[in-house]
Amino acid sequence: MYPLRLTPSWREKIWGSTNLEPLFGRHDRQIGEAWYTFEENTVINGPWAGQTLAGLMERHGARLMGTAFRPSRLKRRSAGDASPSPRVSASPRSLYFPLLIKFLFTSERLSVQVHPDDAYALEHEDGPGKTEMWYVVRADPGAAIALGLTEPLDRDKLREAALSGEIVHYLNWVPVKAGDAIFSPPGTLHSIGPGLALCEVQQNSDLTYRFYDFGRLGEDGRLRPLHIDRAVEVTRLDRHPGVQPPGDTLATCDYFTVERLRWEGAALYRPDRARMHLLIFLEGRGELGGEPYQPGDVYLIPAALDPFELRPSQPSVALLAYVPGA
Repeated sequence: MYPLRLTPSWREKIWGSTNLEPLFGRHDRQIGEAWYTFEENTVINGPWAGQTLAGLMERHGARLMGTAFRPSRLKRRSAGDASPSPRVSASPRSLYFPLLIKFLFTSERLSVQVHPDDAYALEHEDGPGKTEMWYVVRADPGAAIALGLTEPLDRDKLREAALSGEIVHYLNWVPVKAGDAIFSPPGTLHSIGPGLALCEVQQNSDLTYRFYDFGRLGEDGRLRPLHIDRAVEVTRLDRHPGVQPPGDTLATCDYFTVERLRWEGAALYRPDRARMHLLIFLEGRGELGGEPYQPGDVYLIPAALDPFELRPSQPSVALLAYVPGA
């Protein structure tokens, strides 16, 4: 067992950006997302380089994932996904990795959207719902995230506003800055504005219902599909609390806990036998257990790994994400 550095999977988006600072610098493509912890993703370092998370989960079980981990063969779903056997991954041996870690980069607004909870998603999409949180890594002047509506609308009026496009006038845009954290439970109507670099920790789901997409065309030259009826059904009508209060525990729920770690000198890191950890490096450089880290690196810390040293060459900041519970 050793710290496993994960390969970023770059995803181009129409709302993405070529500015991936401060994590990766400039890119020649319009990157919207970099994905890390999903079943098909691979390790990039050490003896297990090239192996997938699904394969490592199957072979190493609790030594990798922890004694509290309960294997599942759910499959990550997307709205409109009609693939067969939706509750089983493409490989019959592939287990479901519980968390998806992403970085997001925006030059335009994302669609006005919402994600369902597990109960609705399992009934209607045969897959998990989506609870998520965002940590703001970079925010250009005036950057904001829309969280809910400025005034309450009943479901009939919400549907009418989505169909007419008037919904954009009701969006509750919240200014954000680097270091802010926002927890977004399922049912939160939201959009992410331009000029942001975010770290997103979420359930391993790609299930999004769009209310409105500002008339944009997809790669096929057609309007991207909307899912207004289901979006209206799952939306929470209560007010979103906004940015989380300051502190180093950024979010905690049934699906994940996210903490902010900071260190300037050498420190002993103690893995947890009950659960794997994910370390998401945002600032600084150094080594962990003899492996180098820099901004944008994501490491999976196996549960059975012995304690190791974090040795920074620069003051460092990382997010720690894990699945809570027994």
